[in-house]
Amino acid sequence: MADAGTSAPTASAPTLLGFLLRASKLDPPRRRPGTVERVRLIRTLERSADASIILVSASAGYGKSTLASQWSHARNQPLAWVNLDHGDNDPIVFLNSIAYALDRIDGVSPELLAELSSSTPQIDDFVLPALAAELGRLAPLTLVLDDAHELTQPRSLSVLKFLLDEIPTKSQLIVVTREDLDLPLGRRRATGELVEIRAEALALDKDETRELASSLGVSLSDDALELLRERTEGWPAGITLALHTMHEHAESNGVDERISGNQREIADYLVEVVVSQAPEEQQQFLLATSILRRMAAPVCDAILEASDSDDRLRELERTNSFVVALDDERRWYRYHHLFGELLRAELDRRHPELAAVYLSRAAEWHEQDGGDPGEAFRCARECGDFERAGRIALGSVDRFLNLGQLETVRLWLLDCSDDEIESDPQLAIAAAWVYGFLGEPEKVQRFAAAAERGELDVPSADGATSLRVSLANMRSALGVGGIGQMLADSEFVYAAEKEARTRWFLGGARGRGIAALLLGRPEEAIEPLREALMLTAERPELAHVRIFIGGYLALALADAEHWSEAREAAQGARALAADAKLEHTMPALAAFTAKATVLTHDGDFDRAAAELAAAVNADRLVRGSLWVAADMNLRWGEISFDLGMRPAAQRHAVNARAVLDAYSDPGAMVTRLEALEQRIRRASDLHLTPAEIRILPFLPTHLSTQEIAARVFLSRATVKTHLSAIYGKLDAATRSEAVERMEQLGLGKDSSR
Repeated sequence: MADAGTSAPTASAPTLLGFLLRASKLDPPRRRPGTVERVRLIRTLERSADASIILVSASAGYGKSTLASQWSHARNQPLAWVNLDHGDNDPIVFLNSIAYALDRIDGVSPELLAELSSSTPQIDDFVLPALAAELGRLAPLTLVLDDAHELTQPRSLSVLKFLLDEIPTKSQLIVVTREDLDLPLGRRRATGELVEIRAEALALDKDETRELASSLGVSLSDDALELLRERTEGWPAGITLALHTMHEHAESNGVDERISGNQREIADYLVEVVVSQAPEEQQQFLLATSILRRMAAPVCDAILEASDSDDRLRELERTNSFVVALDDERRWYRYHHLFGELLRAELDRRHPELAAVYLSRAAEWHEQDGGDPGEAFRCARECGDFERAGRIALGSVDRFLNLGQLETVRLWLLDCSDDEIESDPQLAIAAAWVYGFLGEPEKVQRFAAAAERGELDVPSADGATSLRVSLANMRSALGVGGIGQMLADSEFVYAAEKEARTRWFLGGARGRGIAALLLGRPEEAIEPLREALMLTAERPELAHVRIFIGGYLALALADAEHWSEAREAAQGARALAADAKLEHTMPALAAFTAKATVLTHDGDFDRAAAELAAAVNADRLVRGSLWVAADMNLRWGEISFDLGMRPAAQRHAVNARAVLDAYSDPGAMVTRLEALEQRIRRASDLHLTPAEIRILPFLPTHLSTQEIAARVFLSRATVKTHLSAIYGKLDAATRSEAVERMEQLGLGKDSSR
């Protein structure tokens, strides 16, 4: 487990969401000069007003968002608008976007927002049902998902499919996209639940072309209007660009013969005219800022090393229909998507050497002046500055991990090749963290090895005193290289960070304790785990770390047979998980497992089974770490066996075997697994019943039959019956002979330690 530093799970949420809100993810497009009222399309939609889903699908420049906005306002219903972007491929970001859009209508459940801000939100079990409830409560409403083509990852697409199913009666989900998505629309199309508006419907007709020309102050004859419409095939962006050019350059007497019916040729030609005819300083501004997805005056000033960007942006908005203000304060802007793409192509054609300069300046601004870390990473990557990209990524992993949004960092990394990731040690360490928690051990090994080849005796972006410490901490937490390496790395981190007392000092203490435990030395594990637990005292933001350490301290005490202390430690970890509402997180699994271990020892089998079930039901949370997956499955198997649940014990043993067979240097876990497998086989061979298996652990103790009966909540007569059956199956006449046979057959609990 990562020792996720000093941030509470919710501490960074306002900053990240604040940026999204400033950038107007939740606002429909503002009406601009030259906007055509799509009356005929609105009438088409009015005839299908009962449809629950509207799909508006066409390539860039067809006025999809404008139509969605006009129709949404025509419906006169509460409107929730979400402008999607690449970051929404993290399902937590996507769900946050939807929740906050609904929240603007009428405050949604605080529990839903709190769950989305937790470190590991329970999407299926809590968030989606809560979101469905909010959609029902706020109905009827209109929910618009603009730029839905940005959703490419399966987990976010599954959220979109959920919305298709859950949009309430009399409400409407409007999906605006440049390309068709992999969505189950066939049945809805057949039943009339779906209305589709595509490019042929969005193309401007002659009357709409005339309306657009008039709004832009361009007067054309009927023949010229028809020629313009035919040459552009009704493509709104092409027509708008042509009319804008005619207005600016007094070319309204006719349509330039060079305009063909090819959209790309139209756009290239018209943008060339617009940019070429602009003053030199405006040309530079347009081309330089084309590298930005969203523009604000400070970042534009940084790119151009200027101080007048605010005036330029406001002037462009006033005079150029292809610049859009994204918020009421007019702090953030963007270019019309197509116009921005074409400006960027023009920059690359005219000044290919300048793109990297502008990207580097933008990356520096976003990194240092409170901008968006995702934009900082993108700009650094695009200009080939992988040292900066690595610094941004490594410095962000903790924050996104604590927000439950590690998928966001993975999305950054997907845009990099493996060779690019390996080119910088900080980027490689960040990638190893991400893929470690997402359960891809091969990538972890590869990137950890790549990081080791880099220069490591330099400061680290994650707060460690050096990259060498950062690498060792990552290897220790993820168990890279095996348990022996985990111990060596933890000792190194502990010694290196002891004087500075950085947050990774805690990681060193935690790693020393857990490594000793996994090496089969529980007595050695207790003191470092106690120290690690002490380091989290009075720090509520580290509740998740404290729960994990407390759980493992309880397990170490139990393995060392210090049952009174184990009971206290397990209860403390379990109670904190409940109080901090972190019961559905990976750290809580250790607390559940420790509590189940203690209860099993105490003979409180029903409560032990309940705690075990709570842990096993969240087993997906352990898949990102091989050692956690192996150790938890081993312990669940041991508890299951002691509870008489032999099939469950067998399943956990199989799961542990699958992990350990592929894990180098697994410490004492293989020996424990072999002992568990032997106990399962022997119990099967002897046909021991679940009740008899539950009695076995008490035979080597000094407890009397009456005391055993009290511990397991059975009558003395029932226990005597079970003991008699056990003696017969073990071919033993007395209790001491039965214990001896248990040891010979490997049925005793001590054989697994």
